[in-house]
Amino acid sequence: MPLANFNMEDILYYCVAILAIVTFGSGFTRFFAFSFAQPRRDDGMDFNPITNLDIIGTIVFFLGGFGWGSQVDDQEIRFKKQKLGWCIISLIAPFASLSLAMTTAYVKHFFWTDRVIEILLNLSVAATAYHVLPIPPLAGSRLIYLMVPQENVWRVFSKIGPFIILGLVLVDRFSGVPFLREAIAPVLDALASFASYHD
Repeated sequence: MPLANFNMEDILYYCVAILAIVTFGSGFTRFFAFSFAQPRRDDGMDFNPITNLDIIGTIVFFLGGFGWGSQVDDQEIRFKKQKLGWCIISLIAPFASLSLAMTTAYVKHFFWTDRVIEILLNLSVAATAYHVLPIPPLAGSRLIYLMVPQENVWRVFSKIGPFIILGLVLVDRFSGVPFLREAIAPVLDALASFASYHD
């Protein structure tokens, strides 16, 4: 759900939701990556909402209704099986977003229905759904990572990936042809139904 009305109340609620999503997603990704690194590193605990923000990821959140937080450099962290390790670690962010969506849906159903809860639920579901895109830094891109034989090719792709996504979001939003949203709609609907609480 992209930000439609640029009023102060919605902007504030979006900021709260984005901070929650990136704190859980990037925070836990960093924690597990550092915990299972070879050799193990003990400096991976970072659940500071501000340091977990990514500039382009935040812009995409406002314009496209999904996004991402700061990324751990996969050249900085080594695993015993490097490619497999990163494929597993890349699933943590979408899993964290889905868990946050399910928790928010539970709160909405039983305790509190408010605009900020609605925005947090929608953004969490969208942040999970768009991870199917095979473009870095989204989790789906790790399928390409598995197939690319040379790491320097992946390194270039991972650098330009966020700009590719931003470009797609800008075209999707302002061209009048929401091709990106239509492509993801089946995944989005399925996750929204799964995350919602049912009696």
